Amino acid sequence: MRYFVLVLVFFLISCSEDKKILTNELVINQGSLQGYEEADTNYYLGIPYAKAPVNDLRWKPPLNHDGWEGKKLAVNVPPSCMQPTGFGLGPFIGLWVDGSGMSWFKRKLLYFGAGLLPFLDSGENGNSEDCLYLNVITPKTSKQKLPVMMWIHGGGYRFGNGAGAYIDSDLVSKDVILITINYRLGSLGYFAHPALSAESEFSSSGNYGTLDQIQALKWIHENIEKFGGDSNNITIFGESAGGHAVRQLMSSPLAKGLFHKAIAQSSYSIGNTQYLKNNSGIIQSAENSGKDFVKILGLKEDGDLLENLRTIPAEDLQQVGDGMVNPEDASNVEDYVISAAWMPNVDGWVFNDSALSISRTGQTHDIPLLIGFNSFEGSSLLPMFYTKDQHVNDKDWIQTIWDLAIPNDPSNIIKDYREWAKNIEKESYLAAQKLWGDVQFGSSTYYSALNHSKVNPNTYFYYFNRSPASKKQIIGATHGIEIMYLFNAFIPGWPKNELDNKIGEQMRDDWTDFAKTGDLSSKGWARFSEENQIQKNYDENLDYSTLVEMDLFKSVYKYLDESQN
Repeated sequence: MRYFVLVLVFFLISCSEDKKILTNELVINQGSLQGYEEADTNYYLGIPYAKAPVNDLRWKPPLNHDGWEGKKLAVNVPPSCMQPTGFGLGPFIGLWVDGSGMSWFKRKLLYFGAGLLPFLDSGENGNSEDCLYLNVITPKTSKQKLPVMMWIHGGGYRFGNGAGAYIDSDLVSKDVILITINYRLGSLGYFAHPALSAESEFSSSGNYGTLDQIQALKWIHENIEKFGGDSNNITIFGESAGGHAVRQLMSSPLAKGLFHKAIAQSSYSIGNTQYLKNNSGIIQSAENSGKDFVKILGLKEDGDLLENLRTIPAEDLQQVGDGMVNPEDASNVEDYVISAAWMPNVDGWVFNDSALSISRTGQTHDIPLLIGFNSFEGSSLLPMFYTKDQHVNDKDWIQTIWDLAIPNDPSNIIKDYREWAKNIEKESYLAAQKLWGDVQFGSSTYYSALNHSKVNPNTYFYYFNRSPASKKQIIGATHGIEIMYLFNAFIPGWPKNELDNKIGEQMRDDWTDFAKTGDLSSKGWARFSEENQIQKNYDENLDYSTLVEMDLFKSVYKYLDESQN
């Protein structure tokens, strides 16, 4: 207990320190800004990049912010967009912590003090519908035309923000400018409905969160040179839903030309929005989910619907919307995934086709791409909707995992997949986690990398394979774990050693070098192609090798190609 008190006191003291306000004001298009400095880094936090999407602007494309009079003090992180709260560590991070090999005492401290941890920060100012803000972090340098990296957070389009661990100085120490953003989430970000489509000049609805991301890129183009950045050298990068967003933006005609390189970490294109055979990724399906939302809210489908919807408190909309996709309420993963209405949809305006189809036909933006995934993605995800008890009683778990990862045509399980599953050298439930992650994330990543390499030769593939440094750990290189390395923001007490610091430093070098030139071949990293399927391994060796699990990926690739014909 004494240890906890010391940690708590240190944290509170560090949080209460006065920030050293920058003496020079920065004038951007909207007005005058004053940030703060810390060591060799300048911070400008909570800059509005669009008007607040409230009242009549709820469920509409974002509009330029009008600006402000006088000086704006940009020293505090903004509120997060509306999302579930009150989870403490939450089920996802909880699985991280419980499986990391941490001691019982350290785990209890983390659970007790979850709300104090910057890594888990949901925003100092809570949640708000008025949330379209970004943060700009720059190195303290006289250099101009620095590369710009815009981070898109993950969280299943339901959780997350641009604060916490992402307000980082380690990346910008490599002479880049880092921008983190908020974008609308859940029912407030991705609600589609025929009435909204009829109201839109583009006959489109949903995708408001994606339009926010595009608006942030436009803001960067208009203002980043004032911060010393290069508007002609912008890289977007993100993880999980953020990685998915990166790949979606690479397929959107509205985003073309707004960024010049892309990094997709543990992204996905199969599953969720990509049920190609039942069309659940298209606007009509999203609108049907929207009708269900309206029904649950108890509203009538009449001429007053939109007016009534726009008067409902945002908190109520968020809670009802989240109830539609809460994995705890789903009897199986198919219920969870197919009911996930709050995702990008193919609306004919923001997106003309699914990211998979666009990737397959070579219509993605012709830019360099760095893409990869983690070796044990499923260990912190699958248990949330397919428990060990369910697995024990499952007579054909291999079929079940196929159904959960690719719920298009359960009868069409591929032979190579079943053979691959039988050869996984892990306990059965861990094998299920490994298999689901490899199909959901690995196969999707492979599909996109191989297709994109035909569009732009500067395509690079990575494989993160570093587990917590504890013999007691059971989660391996789980989903999202590489974020701690990239941003040098480890959970307090996380099992690590000097090798982990080395891997993190190498990742930051590689990510920022890619942002600078888009070409990593001069570092010895071979371009990925059909003839040269090479990956960089982020593990104890930090070396290069032929792609792992290639046979499985090739089989799923063939299946995905055939499913789109």
